Amino acid sequence: MNNLMKTVAIGAVMAFSFAVEAEEKVDLDIVSKIRTEGFANSQVKSILQHLTDDIGPRLTGTPAMLEANNWTKEKLEEWGLKNAKLEGFEFGPGWTMEGVRVFMTEPRKTQLYAMPISWHPGTEGVLEAEVIYAPIRSKKDFEKYKGKLEGKLVMVDRVRDQREPTNKVFRRHDKKGLAKIQKFDTDIGGNEIDGWVSYKSFFYELGMFLEAEGAAGIIRRSPRTGMLIEASGYRHLEGLTAKIPGVRLAAEHYARAVRLLDEGEEVKMSLDVDATFHTGDMNSYSTIAEIPGKGRKPEVVLAGAHLDSWFVGDGAVDNGAGVAVVMEAVRILKAIGVEPKRTIRVGLWGGEEQGYYGSQQYVMDHLASRPENTDERLKYMAPYEKHYRQFPITKKPEFDKFSAYFNLDNGSGKIRGVYAEGNSAAASVFKKWLKPFHDLGANTVTLNSTGGTDHEVFDDIGLPGFQFIQDPLDYGSRLHHSQLDVFDHAYIEDLKQASVIMASFLYNAAMRDEKMPRKPMPQAEK
Repeated sequence: MNNLMKTVAIGAVMAFSFAVEAEEKVDLDIVSKIRTEGFANSQVKSILQHLTDDIGPRLTGTPAMLEANNWTKEKLEEWGLKNAKLEGFEFGPGWTMEGVRVFMTEPRKTQLYAMPISWHPGTEGVLEAEVIYAPIRSKKDFEKYKGKLEGKLVMVDRVRDQREPTNKVFRRHDKKGLAKIQKFDTDIGGNEIDGWVSYKSFFYELGMFLEAEGAAGIIRRSPRTGMLIEASGYRHLEGLTAKIPGVRLAAEHYARAVRLLDEGEEVKMSLDVDATFHTGDMNSYSTIAEIPGKGRKPEVVLAGAHLDSWFVGDGAVDNGAGVAVVMEAVRILKAIGVEPKRTIRVGLWGGEEQGYYGSQQYVMDHLASRPENTDERLKYMAPYEKHYRQFPITKKPEFDKFSAYFNLDNGSGKIRGVYAEGNSAAASVFKKWLKPFHDLGANTVTLNSTGGTDHEVFDDIGLPGFQFIQDPLDYGSRLHHSQLDVFDHAYIEDLKQASVIMASFLYNAAMRDEKMPRKPMPQAEK
């Protein structure tokens, strides 16, 4: 192609892009009303405070999670949303921790920072036993420790080499960081779910091995340092929950015990864990409500965030923050009296932390079904993993009336833009929608995809599903899944900004002439 032809071609593409963006209508009068209501009369703080301070951690299947379902349903109804309900999904027993005390008793007595691993039983009193260090990284290591673990508290994680701390605890995106996010990553191949399947399945395989060997309990190292403890466990399937107690030790206390063992010292620990399984209802739930659109069967715009959390903190930034933003966004729209063309629906999902249970069930109930993968390797996995990339995708009646899904689940940082998930036409639309919020720092649209949360279940079946770009703050450095995930570390002014932008996106999507543009339907590999 000669230079003249290249110039003409590039000009044509740019003209098309500008034309699409120019055609997109944004009602700035409504934007002004949204901004005024969202900043002057915000309730995002009180929503988040109730979820965290009053209800607290919301592990899937627990009484607290059901309390959160009912409270959010009632609150949305109070604001005037309609058709509020709880939609259930099969999950397994709930589990709560009422207390934990862990000591090293030999060679000296000292209290250890520890939390029980979820879905592991309590000790029914004090359990004291000798500790053995048996780093087990895969099933290949089982043979090495057969016959050596009976009656022992087994430390199964290797000790990491010492690393120099970065001191970058709290961070906002700068221009360089946003430019990096915006630059398209052409390496989009591979099956990213394989690593997750191996990781989650190993919780079951390792635990069953230790139980068969007669171990007294399992001691794991927290994956974090600085005395932060993450105690996430995944053995929630009915009939397959853990049979022996398990705790996560602070990484520094874990490493000290290993050093003592390496020096030939005898190490003993005592565990006193009070935990309860909840088996009255093996289902868990998501909260659904809506602002109805016009007509008998209007199209649907959906906003969502996961209501469940882990248990070591109060689930403030993961993901009470996202729930508070979604709820506040629809409260704003009701407060300013919008009458949307499309239904604006809210989905506050359960079971995200264990594998997108609630959002996946919504997809299967309302939008599309796919065959289940019966591969033996997936026997411990959630429905999402079992249906991932299975074909054909069979549409349900609501599929063609679905416009878009917007998700928030990356902490309490302000919205800086949106991941367009490879949808070029949607990216052009988003650029126009963000213009009224450039003064609030939201001006980045990237064609890149992001993962790890509920928007994936919609994108995977060919429907527009999007996650916002947020300032990271200290979400990844110290809050995510740790005991510091409490109200004190949520940034309310950022959440006000996010609520205003979420409300605007929902309104724009509900009122535009056409549904959101879609990418081509996923196809089976040939």
